Amino acid sequence: MVRFIQAYPWRILTGFFLLTTVSLLLINIGPDHPSERIVFTVNLADEELIVFRDILDELEPELGAEVFLMNVDSSRYVARLDKMVASGDMKWDLIAVDNNMLGILAAKGLVEELSQYRQYDEIVPKSLLPSLRPLLKFDGEFYFAPFRPNVKIAFYNEKKFAQYGLQPPRDWDELLKVAKAFKEKEGVGRVAIQGDPGPAAAVTLFEFVVAAGGDPLTLDDDGSREAFAFLKELEPYLAPEYAETTFDTANELLIDDQVYLVSNWTFGIKVVVEDAGKKGIKAYSGWQGPEGAVHVLGGDVLAVPKGAPHPDKAVTLIELLLSKGTQQTMLSDLRWVPVRLDAYDASPPELAPYFQAVDEALSFAVLRPTEPQWAMVEKVLDRAFGGLIREGEDIASLKQYSASLREVPSDYIRYPVKPWDSLEVIATKYDTTVEILAEANCITTRTSVSPGQILLVPPVGPRRTDVTK
Repeated sequence: MVRFIQAYPWRILTGFFLLTTVSLLLINIGPDHPSERIVFTVNLADEELIVFRDILDELEPELGAEVFLMNVDSSRYVARLDKMVASGDMKWDLIAVDNNMLGILAAKGLVEELSQYRQYDEIVPKSLLPSLRPLLKFDGEFYFAPFRPNVKIAFYNEKKFAQYGLQPPRDWDELLKVAKAFKEKEGVGRVAIQGDPGPAAAVTLFEFVVAAGGDPLTLDDDGSREAFAFLKELEPYLAPEYAETTFDTANELLIDDQVYLVSNWTFGIKVVVEDAGKKGIKAYSGWQGPEGAVHVLGGDVLAVPKGAPHPDKAVTLIELLLSKGTQQTMLSDLRWVPVRLDAYDASPPELAPYFQAVDEALSFAVLRPTEPQWAMVEKVLDRAFGGLIREGEDIASLKQYSASLREVPSDYIRYPVKPWDSLEVIATKYDTTVEILAEANCITTRTSVSPGQILLVPPVGPRRTDVTK
């Protein structure tokens, strides 16, 4: 026997593995171990991912399938979907994507129209937050389901405000006074806005411009100029860290007492108040501009990718995620804002004031444009914030950013890539640039395109000259 094992160990090992594999297969197809597996892609922080995985585990028996949760960098979503749809080899069943990507996903044909599986009223709960309904359709077709809405609220250090006899600001004038007071008392700014280059700065600018009655798609009106003038007046009194502040660093600044007032997304309730134990950090909906309060509606929506292997199971999972019980669990365990009004009673009593602030902010929620060209507009807004606010350019330079927005294409055609195509060939054919093609399709200028892939291409003709949004 010993000689057999030594001479032919692979036979014994092979037999062992075959028996083990068969045993596992028999276990996995039992009543408590679904035989199907659906792939669900998300973009979550590590601590969120762990908790959400536990929530999905509880849903698997009712779903009748195993859920493989996959964290995907949001900047790669479109490129990866492009390749899989073009090749006819879709690996994903359900995706959670930022709501600023809706237009490009629908326009490029990367997601399924959901009404072929369920009717709108069968998926969308009657108690859905009213501000979320416009997110779910594109060009009148039902592509998206709500998942994780988000909105910014103002977090402030109650003790520091009391120490200097200050009240949380409710409008721009009060915001400026508070910023000046903290800098005068402590010699350094203690108020921050999210000015980190990229989406953070673009969203901040969007809110200020709309709150002044301006159009962030043109930056060529009195409201836009008023917003920039105020931000330039406020900037010297801000905390120096504002230029690098985004959602995660804002939490850190509050925890470390480096900032006493900052607007941030709702996950700060869990990170700052609960996990870090900063009970003295309170929250309210925030300040309003000359034309009222404005809060960008952020967060994720759900979609079924084109050619998903298990679309029916994916839609069933959507229904389970939108159920009242699951929404209450996500609120209690993750502090995610529910998509339905009848799920808010799951928040702990001590956090009620924070979610009252969220509820008030949601009543002033504003959607960013869902058209495909939003990605290009966002980059111009970021450059405008960086130039005029972070770098201190004169207000007159606003004209150059307005001119850049007029160059953003106002429409697109859907172009199926041919075997001989490249970005350079397509750009030449349509009198545009590789850079514009890349920005319009959320890819890089070095991305290779595949036959059958759909590119959004600006038609030959005039660029954006008049925007009425």
